[in-house]
Amino acid sequence: MNEEKVSADQIQAWKEKYGKVFKYEVEGKVAYLRPVDRNTYSLAASKVTSAGPNKFNEVVINGIWLGGDECIRTEDSYYFGLIEFVEELMAKKKGNLGEC
Repeated sequence: MNEEKVSADQIQAWKEKYGKVFKYEVEGKVAYLRPVDRNTYSLAASKVTSAGPNKFNEVVINGIWLGGDECIRTEDSYYFGLIEFVEELMAKKKGNLGEC
């Protein structure tokens, strides 16, 4: 699915379903992603022990992928660029941890 095939209506539908939609762009190619949820994170974490740590990012990306240029998922140079943002796609609120 290329960017021109993703309509504003589709993006709005994704936002209604997932809360947020992220757009990753590189060299004229686009990927649409949703935030990482607990289920996707758990599935990815379970793959770390059985398939190695690199599988974590792959499972997360596949789990949150909404659409876009498939080469971002399949070609190493694009994929490695995208995985740098995996942690940012996790909607988390940082607090303070201290000893009582």
